[in-house]
Amino acid sequence: MTRASSIPLVCAAAAAAFLVACSGNELLTPAVLDAQEPTPVQFTHQALSPETVRITQNGNVTWVNMADDAIGIVVFPASIAASFRCSDLRPYFTKAVSVYRSLPISDMESERVKLPCALAPGSYDYEIWIVGEGFGDEFNVDAPDKILRGKILVE
Repeated sequence: MTRASSIPLVCAAAAAAFLVACSGNELLTPAVLDAQEPTPVQFTHQALSPETVRITQNGNVTWVNMADDAIGIVVFPASIAASFRCSDLRPYFTKAVSVYRSLPISDMESERVKLPCALAPGSYDYEIWIVGEGFGDEFNVDAPDKILRGKILVE
């Protein structure tokens, strides 16, 4: 084999080695790329869709308010904190006595709320508190107008 004819073979071997080395890079795997897009849960005054959302261990959920003239707040029991893979649940959730509450989610251009980080495998109940129906003068986040119940299954 001449030196000139071995160059394509060396290049092909180098490219293959590069691809094998990069395939172990977690940032490039399809599962991780899919996990970066949260699974949406829509809610109205009457229901969550889906009521039970299934995600992978690296998956995420985002809540979308479809309720006209109302605000939704995602509420987890305080015990969920031990199941998150991060210790700080902000900016999306803050602790309030025995629960974690999300930022308010309006049906307008509000910031989407999502899980702050990955959850350990398991089943997690949560609630959506609907407050401020009709956007009256004020609303009380401690006295929701309606409570919807949902579940996250981390597989």
